[in-house]
Amino acid sequence: MRKAKIFSAFLFLFFLAINPGLAETSGHSKHKTSTKHATSTKHATSTKHARSSKHATSNKHAASKGGSAKHHYPRRHRANRSQGPTVEEVPQEIFPPGHKFTPEEKAQASELGAMAQNGMWKEAFKAATKAGKEHPERWWLQAARAVAASNLNRPKDTIEAVNLAIQNNAGDANRLNLAQLYTLRANAFSRLGRRSDALNDFQSAIRLSKTDPICRAGAAWLYATSADPQIRNGASAVALATEAAKLTQWKDDTVLDVLAAAYAEAGDFSSAQKWEEKAILLGSQQDVPFYQRRLQSYQSAKAWRENSN
Repeated sequence: MRKAKIFSAFLFLFFLAINPGLAETSGHSKHKTSTKHATSTKHATSTKHARSSKHATSNKHAASKGGSAKHHYPRRHRANRSQGPTVEEVPQEIFPPGHKFTPEEKAQASELGAMAQNGMWKEAFKAATKAGKEHPERWWLQAARAVAASNLNRPKDTIEAVNLAIQNNAGDANRLNLAQLYTLRANAFSRLGRRSDALNDFQSAIRLSKTDPICRAGAAWLYATSADPQIRNGASAVALATEAAKLTQWKDDTVLDVLAAAYAEAGDFSSAQKWEEKAILLGSQQDVPFYQRRLQSYQSAKAWRENSN
């Protein structure tokens, strides 16, 4: 199974808030996997993700005012052979109104942001761990640690860090921040095979954010493909995947891949083939082979399972 890399706004937004000029100089944030252009809706994941100058300017403007910038959801949530869409980049939002960085926090945020920009996840994990021990009240350090741990495929560390961030934010984290944290932890639970716990966290994220497609797609994937029949629920999978598809304007291949899996679980293989074919048309060279295997399964009237080959 390919690893899903998580480039989080928990780090990038700090760097942007402390160094707003970056918004004008980093027109494109490149990752190892491929992607298409970014959406401008209110994530989660990308690989070669393009940010529009208009959105960058709005982030800069909001940061200068100390308020919340409008966030957007990158289109990429890379699908794996047996693991559905996985967050590679979460929604971007500047800190809640009223949050003020101390000079020391600015230095920490800038350092972590620079590491994130350069994919230095081991260094980011070590720095966030050390700083978090010295300042446990700074919940965002634990959030940064969770992101780095996710990129290093360390789900237990991700869960521990998210737990601390949720416990210690003292109301500073807004609803979107919390939704991001729950989504991070849900993916970690999923990697550990703790599907029920993952679903609970995805549902918590869904309640917190009405506009986040990723937690909805994540929950839909589990409802559609889990090997546990007590978890599978075709109707819930279709409903959530449809919401996610609408939120991504029906243009995100990995969300459409989830929608196809949902229809297959519901027994509608015609719709499953339709949406998988659309995912193939939109998909990257890296993801298309996985979509094609699922399409073959639906053509044989077989629902996809997390342990399918």
